[in-house]
Amino acid sequence: MAYLETLLGLLLFSSLPMADERPHPLGEAMGPVPVQLGEALAPGPEIMAQVRIEQRLIIRVPRQSLSRSSLMAELPPPRRAQRPEPPRFERRKVGKCLSMRDVSGVRVINDDMLVLFMRDQRMIEAQLERSCSAREFYQGFYMERSDDGRLCVDRDLLQARSGSKCEVNKLRQLVPED
Repeated sequence: MAYLETLLGLLLFSSLPMADERPHPLGEAMGPVPVQLGEALAPGPEIMAQVRIEQRLIIRVPRQSLSRSSLMAELPPPRRAQRPEPPRFERRKVGKCLSMRDVSGVRVINDDMLVLFMRDQRMIEAQLERSCSAREFYQGFYMERSDDGRLCVDRDLLQARSGSKCEVNKLRQLVPED
């Protein structure tokens, strides 16, 4: 703080006139206003500029966590009881697009399949393009929000936390078999 005060004092001291200098009257020192400065101060035509503000919205879909009830089902059964058969699902057409607002989580099934868990308790199987590995999406994915707010086949890219990007080739709803 003392350093700043000293520096400020030196600057003020250096701006004072020397002993042999005489102060000039204000009119003689300034002279007439230069033409360019006068033109700059004169009102002229307004200059219009356009400002464009862009916004990117990234949607993060987390990995679907296991619930306590699903953990209980995976506990080994008592030795006398038979192990329950895993549920079987049939695949049904669901269309080419899903609302990203309804996706609540994701799980990896195999090398090219993800299961998207929807807020309305539906499960949607998303098949990734051939060159992608679904295992990279084990912690979820990011997606840039499209204008319509939907995830569509052969249009939108899913980005894994590792940085790889993949397109979805097919969407199917998983429905438990009767």
